Amino acid sequence: MKRAVPHGFTLIEVMGVILVTTILLAVAINFFVNLSRQATRASENTREVRRAATILDRIAADLEHTILVSKPAELDPLSHPWVFFAESRYGDGADRLQFMMRQVPRSTAGPAADLAQVAYTLHRSDDTDGDTFTLRRWAAPGLPDALRLEFPPEDDPNSFVVADDLRYFGFRFLDGGGNWVTEWNSAQLLDASELPVAVEVQVALKNGAPPVDEFGFDDQPRRHVRHVQLPLRPLDLVRLFDPDGDGARGTSSGEDGEDPDLEGLTIADCIDFNAIDAGGTGLSSSDISTLEALAQQAGDTPFAPYSDLLAGHPAVSPSCR
Repeated sequence: MKRAVPHGFTLIEVMGVILVTTILLAVAINFFVNLSRQATRASENTREVRRAATILDRIAADLEHTILVSKPAELDPLSHPWVFFAESRYGDGADRLQFMMRQVPRSTAGPAADLAQVAYTLHRSDDTDGDTFTLRRWAAPGLPDALRLEFPPEDDPNSFVVADDLRYFGFRFLDGGGNWVTEWNSAQLLDASELPVAVEVQVALKNGAPPVDEFGFDDQPRRHVRHVQLPLRPLDLVRLFDPDGDGARGTSSGEDGEDPDLEGLTIADCIDFNAIDAGGTGLSSSDISTLEALAQQAGDTPFAPYSDLLAGHPAVSPSCR
């Protein structure tokens, strides 16, 4: 009589199937978890890059319209309202910056150019860790009456918060010699009437994803960097009106070499913009609009230091020649 052949699987076979199934499930779950983490990280990176780009775009748009008027040697630099001033307090870059900018007109009905004071200031946040900072932007139309190096307080009504969760923020400035510096003061003799060639802006968000290197994750937040070229060079009135440096010189009867009849006269009183608009001065429309803005916003700038150098020029009003 033949023995009955058993149907089914042995215990070893069942255990083998369970083991293989467990391994496949573990691999699938691990792959799914890694894929989810990568997707989350990519989403966080995208949000971080977009937010950092928004902050950098805001600052770059202001810096690209920076304007400065060169100070003549005869004029006291402390009485000159034009300034580009930056200082460092917290780190390896300047964390406070103030400058003058030429705003883009918002409508055709407005002036061809408008001047404004702008300041960016970094403040330590009042959190428990003390490792985050708040960046504020302050702006005011026109120019101050005289040179002012003080920065506005946090509660100034003309300021607003640009970002309040920064781990790092700083400026660096490229000078004419190709060197990067962390401070700039156009009111000093060394940098008088000078602007940086370019500005480097760095920002790092507190909750930003750390960069990855060959050894894993770095514990420092990633810094986002933007280099901004300053296309508007310092405005030199004498060079604009007399680029060859051979213009006629007026005669002076004052003890200090200035005509006493010019005392009290300002650039707004002495620059004849009708003569400029009539042509023949060699100035571009951009230069003319900047000069008009200068007369409107800083019309109290004395004309006497420029009188000899611009004497006889058709753009100078007859009463100032």
